Amino acid sequence: MKKRALRTALGLCSAGTALAGAWAQVPAPAGAAPAATAAYVDRVLEEGPVVPEAPAQTEEPSTGWPRGWSTELQASQQRSGSVKTQSQTLNFSGFLDTPNYGAFSANLNLNRNPAPVYGYGVFGSSGSSYSVLPFTASNNSTWRIDQRAMPFDGGWFGNSAIGNINMANTPLARGVGRVFLPSLPIEGASVSIEQPGRTQFNASAGRLGYFDGLAFQGFSAGRGTAASVGAQTQIAGGDGPLALGRTDAAVQFVEARNVSTNGVTGYARDTRTLWGAVSWQGLAPWADALGSGTGGIGDRVGGMRVQANLVHSAGRPSDATSQAASDSATGGWVDAAWRTDWLQQNASVFYFQPSLRWGSDTLPNNLRGASWRGDISTRQWQLGGSVELSDSVSGASQRSLYANAFGRYRFDSRDAISGNVAARSGSYAAQSAQVTWEHQSDWGYTQWRTEVAHGVDLRVLRTGVDHAWRVGEAQTLSTSLAIEQSSRSGTSLRAVYWGLLGTTPLVAGARLDLSLRGSNGIGGNGTRFLSANARLAWPLGSGWSFITQITASRGQEALDPTVVSALTTATLQPTLVVPSTRSFMLVLRYEGRAGSASAPIGGAPGVGDGRLEGHVFFDQNNNGRREANEGGVAGVTVRIDRRYVTQTDAQGFYSFPSVAGGSHEVELVQDNLPLPWSSPGSPTQRVDIRVRGTAVADFPVQKDR
Repeated sequence: MKKRALRTALGLCSAGTALAGAWAQVPAPAGAAPAATAAYVDRVLEEGPVVPEAPAQTEEPSTGWPRGWSTELQASQQRSGSVKTQSQTLNFSGFLDTPNYGAFSANLNLNRNPAPVYGYGVFGSSGSSYSVLPFTASNNSTWRIDQRAMPFDGGWFGNSAIGNINMANTPLARGVGRVFLPSLPIEGASVSIEQPGRTQFNASAGRLGYFDGLAFQGFSAGRGTAASVGAQTQIAGGDGPLALGRTDAAVQFVEARNVSTNGVTGYARDTRTLWGAVSWQGLAPWADALGSGTGGIGDRVGGMRVQANLVHSAGRPSDATSQAASDSATGGWVDAAWRTDWLQQNASVFYFQPSLRWGSDTLPNNLRGASWRGDISTRQWQLGGSVELSDSVSGASQRSLYANAFGRYRFDSRDAISGNVAARSGSYAAQSAQVTWEHQSDWGYTQWRTEVAHGVDLRVLRTGVDHAWRVGEAQTLSTSLAIEQSSRSGTSLRAVYWGLLGTTPLVAGARLDLSLRGSNGIGGNGTRFLSANARLAWPLGSGWSFITQITASRGQEALDPTVVSALTTATLQPTLVVPSTRSFMLVLRYEGRAGSASAPIGGAPGVGDGRLEGHVFFDQNNNGRREANEGGVAGVTVRIDRRYVTQTDAQGFYSFPSVAGGSHEVELVQDNLPLPWSSPGSPTQRVDIRVRGTAVADFPVQKDR
């Protein structure tokens, strides 16, 4: 009633003011132009709390190209095992928008006295073979400068990057299936020129390395050098991403020299790899027309997309005096995606010879087979399954049959139940099942989940609950708790897994972000795991802000007990196991903008702006929600409006501090994602930025099961 009365009173006051102004008008002299009066506009207050307007600020005129920057000075103390170190870090990020040379983005992370971290890389996963190799991470500084969308005649644009980046690949390198080319981290440069949606040429070169860092982001180089060139073009069909009968072709070549495994000395390799692909999209042979909807051709009724890939690698030890024979291998795979009235289907056939490599990384090797997956869904339920039959190319007895069935049924707007069953035969025979109940209540969103796995020397039973609490505006809080009973290699263990994730505003504009995940053995046995990050940001005014951050890491998180197929296992990257570390960080940040009335990202001079931030996270349970037991993905590139670039930090966090109000496109660059993780749907999101507000856009990445 009070709100209605207030709106009525304001409306009457506005109308009265307009009438009073009309009565008070004095007739204009003869021959004079009539005075212009603004048309009356009725304005009604919106429901909800009234947001006070920001105080008007008088800014001195600024000239030059629009630009913005953010500078941070960090002091941290870190303990790794018995080694205690202190380090200082200078972080700088900024952008410069030019009319004729595109947009420039810079990100600098200069670490002084970085602490070395020693650990092990564990290759493989539960239910498969694995090997352990030592590594040393020095947490060196990272830096990169990106330039995008430099215009040329004929609709061409140029893009380039220098610093700690990932080598460029063609768009078809991501494919439509479960195998795609890895993007190699380098300290070097890359350049590409493209007609968007039609043709692209790229080239990259630099020193190979890897992104590391626990409390902050680092890059360690020195594993060799690599150079790459590639091209992609449309060779037939209509224009546009949804053109029927369109055919594209791509080729990529990479050469790596003196490649050595982390921590292993005295042995290095030279490798050359050539990859080519052809992609076609159009009407399926049994379809008459393409249905409406969203997504690509293969996601629409009657549509189909097929891509064929061929790769060949050759390499030998870098030492010219060595008599070791060179390794030569060939691989190929064909992926297809199509949809009928009810069923979305994907199928693939693959053949990978032993020792198949892509630069310093390996591709799936010594594996051949075929797979199929189908999904059928309505608004209320979903049902699907997959089958994969595989065998070794070398003739060893490694035949494997993998089958998976999953389903989800929504009873009403509050309750839903889902389940997943998987089984794998052969040398690494195992079975797993998962049941989840989702419930929406006045307390928030709850998931009760039970997982069980059974295999060779493996018994796992894990049950727990995840809950996203309904809290106040601008606040988030989710918790996770699970208990696991396991037996691995004859050793019985019991452990409790827990997690806490939340954000909350504090007094004077301060904000607290908290992420805690861990596990503890029950009964004095079992390994402990801890990953903690607490961050307090406090704006001081005039572009200055104060940040304090505490991080801790200990042990290794237990693997997901879900059984996966042989092809998924073949694309898994190593899991890095590091010792206990703790760090405390103090940050003083300054943010500023200038040029042409301070144009924010994606806006015209003088336009109001807001902030965009979010996390890229491992979506372990494939539900699209960031939960307390799911960690962030470090070193991933995020773009906004295809022009401005930033990178996630060690906790998977990214931010654009000054973005023009309105609608924008935010894109996750999938080339940086660790295999076999990928975006479950479109890697882009449309985000609405409110002036003086903060918008959040999180990106889940999932592993195909």
